[in-house]
Amino acid sequence: MGDEQIMAISKCLITFKNKMSHFNADLDFIDILSTSIENGDYSNEEELFPGSSDEKYTTLSSYKVGDQNRRLVVNHLKSTLYTAYIKDLYEEFSIYLKGIMKEVYSNARVTPERLSGEHKVTLSSVDILQHLQKGDLADVVIDGIFQSLEGERSTIGLITKFHKKIGIDIDQLLVDNAIYYLEIRHKLVHTDGYADEEFKKAHELLNYTSNSKIKLDYCTICQAYEAVFNLVSDMDSKIISAGLAKSHTYKNETT
Repeated sequence: MGDEQIMAISKCLITFKNKMSHFNADLDFIDILSTSIENGDYSNEEELFPGSSDEKYTTLSSYKVGDQNRRLVVNHLKSTLYTAYIKDLYEEFSIYLKGIMKEVYSNARVTPERLSGEHKVTLSSVDILQHLQKGDLADVVIDGIFQSLEGERSTIGLITKFHKKIGIDIDQLLVDNAIYYLEIRHKLVHTDGYADEEFKKAHELLNYTSNSKIKLDYCTICQAYEAVFNLVSDMDSKIISAGLAKSHTYKNETT
């Protein structure tokens, strides 16, 4: 049984932690399943997996029963899950950044000039009136600013400009560590995971297949989460300390 630590964090970080905990549980489960197969826990001559011979599982029931096919199925599932995890990690990170920008603005802690900066949002008079009527004009404008930031397709640019817009100091080491893993998402989305020589040189600690495709594993995924979470926690701590966002109590159990 672990000890409970009371933490003061933003609502956006609470959301980030809670949503990522579900993805992390998926990681744990697939690793347990993979280990069980390697240990022979599923070995039998009748079914590939318990219940997989049911006629509704038309694909699995057609596989020849054996450990080789069990590994084939689980390894493909792991690969799919790891790829999805990196994409979801980036998405949840982006949601955190955008959410904090909206909260900081709503608390009137940062001027509109600083938040907007060089980014412009185009809305018609009809759009403005409609969103004024709905009461969500500020959200729409900040969504547009954030889309402009993401449209630059530079993770380092997005993070650096976020710090500047919010007005907090940047911890370059934490940023570099997070970007190292967040950049994987760009390759997964735009090149189906294939890495060029420039990327491989900058990411020498990653594993690659013989045809230069990024080979994700449990350890790499855990390191990616830790790097991004450390960055988010650092930003959140500075934001709360500066009074830019409301502080919420969060109970974190530690071992």
